[in-house]
Amino acid sequence: MKNTICCLLILCFLSGCKSFTKQDLQSSCGNTFEVQYIENGKYKLSKQERAKDYLTIYFLEEFNDQIKISINQKEVFNKKVITDTTKFDTYSAAFTYKISSTDTNYVIKGYSERNKTCFEVPINTKYRIIYLYYHNEKWIVRFSNGLIVN
Repeated sequence: MKNTICCLLILCFLSGCKSFTKQDLQSSCGNTFEVQYIENGKYKLSKQERAKDYLTIYFLEEFNDQIKISINQKEVFNKKVITDTTKFDTYSAAFTYKISSTDTNYVIKGYSERNKTCFEVPINTKYRIIYLYYHNEKWIVRFSNGLIVN
């Protein structure tokens, strides 16, 4: 029994106790981008917060660019985003988007003016937070219900 518990603790330690899935996709701009789904995390949103009809989108890493974001072909963000590259996971810009409580089909598309790269991915509305990174010349779109605390 002790060996089983020790093995489980070691496995949990090695995996970080944080489960997520990721996949690489090809964009319509010709670049690849990564989509991640964080299943659990340390700073979870409460059930009440997840029930609200909005998404929060955060820009986190390696942006120094004019970024355009559209949801369902409607432009919802078009600003210069500059991140502090010395402080990883520091929010440089964020915005909220109101979603319908009845409609569950949303597609988010992002475009970088400077790098001429983009991504387009359906939004899984069970997640209320989307983190956007531009890391190693690749977009990373992370869906989560865990809030990163600065």
